[in-house]
Amino acid sequence: MPQVRLNKTPELEKVLTFFQRKYRLLSEAEIIKVALSEKYAKELENELEVRDAYNRLMAKGKKLGDKLLKEKGLRREDITEELFYNQIIDPHNK
Repeated sequence: MPQVRLNKTPELEKVLTFFQRKYRLLSEAEIIKVALSEKYAKELENELEVRDAYNRLMAKGKKLGDKLLKEKGLRREDITEELFYNQIIDPHNK
């Protein structure tokens, strides 16, 4: 397994000292592994939350668009995005 080398800065030393007091049985390398794993898990969770929010908004937008099209007697398959914008979203700005 490849090794990662870190320069111990005063800030890193402070963090390692803090966690060594809290988790006395862990070595510095283990502390770094745990911290990176937790950071990675948090980033993935955040990415999933953003993706879920995006998908929910897209679904709501699709429903709203379909509703607006239906009011005009149109179907999604029969109209381009440009025509949708010009006829539904901003009909006064042609």
